[in-house]
Amino acid sequence: MDHPGGWNVKTQWLDYVLSTVLLTVLSALALGLAGLGSFWLTRPLLGPYFPIADLALALLGFGLGAALAGHIVIRRSGLGPGDYAMDSPVFTAWKLYTVSYEFGCSALRPFTSMFARPLVAKLFGATVGRDIALGGTLVDAHLIRIGDEAIIGQGSVVTAHAIVSGRIILKPVEIRRGATVGVNAVVMPGVIVGERAIVAGGSVVAMDTVIPPDELWGGAPARRIKSLASGSA
Repeated sequence: MDHPGGWNVKTQWLDYVLSTVLLTVLSALALGLAGLGSFWLTRPLLGPYFPIADLALALLGFGLGAALAGHIVIRRSGLGPGDYAMDSPVFTAWKLYTVSYEFGCSALRPFTSMFARPLVAKLFGATVGRDIALGGTLVDAHLIRIGDEAIIGQGSVVTAHAIVSGRIILKPVEIRRGATVGVNAVVMPGVIVGERAIVAGGSVVAMDTVIPPDELWGGAPARRIKSLASGSA
């Protein structure tokens, strides 16, 4: 398993066992749902076209089951903000949550238009406001809060974790009301993007950066470029 920034993440045999068990259970539940749907609904209604509907039911069941599994992992493990060693139970739980999140989002992708992406993020624990545009990727969705009318640009990454010196750091990220994260930008753990602030496309906002409201920031690492408030320089 790799860190979003490209660093290698230590994987142990237990991770493979837990991930295999999780994916096997989710697959069995999804196939069971598809089988029931085929018997009671899709085959009688759709005739020879029922396999298409059965596949859709299986993917939907897998995705929703993965979201439920992710919430269970969070609640049972205490997967919250902190600084954890690679051999800690929390790190193991984080990897299991990540597997459920990535496979679950992949299963739901056929049903996920641009307008449905905020709903999928909510399913996996993100706090999402009204009328947002979500074109980028959320990593560690349960630690991310996005305010009303915010924009997460295409190809951008908002992540609430970082791997530093052999440890994993988890910190909440907040994109406040009306803020914009530009195309291909990266927002790191602990960042707060203030109301109506803009992160320029391609920028990297370093960990724990606080961007005040109504400011334009850009670069790698991102720095203040100018104020966006009327009458300010």
